[in-house]
Amino acid sequence: MQKEAENRVREMQSRARLISKTEPDFPLPTKNFNRQQNQNFPAENPLGSILSGIDNDKIIILALLWLLWNEKADQKLLLALLYLLL
Repeated sequence: MQKEAENRVREMQSRARLISKTEPDFPLPTKNFNRQQNQNFPAENPLGSILSGIDNDKIIILALLWLLWNEKADQKLLLALLYLLL
C-alpha cells in the first residue's frame, strides 16, 4: 500500500514538472509508520469507534429514529425505519 502511495507521489511530481518546469522535486517522506503502533492507542471518540462499522445511510436512519422516538412519532413509522436497518 505504501509502495502504491509512493508511485502516486512520483506520478504527480512528474505531472507537476510538465506543467511548471521551475518547480523543484519534492523528496518522498522517509518516516515509516507501523500499523501495529497505531492500533495500540485507544480510540479518541468512543462514538466514532462504535459507529465505524456502520455505513453512512444507517447512521442517518439511526439519527432519524432517535429524533422521531423523542418526538413520540407513530410506532409503525419507527418499525418501518428499524426494518430498513436490517
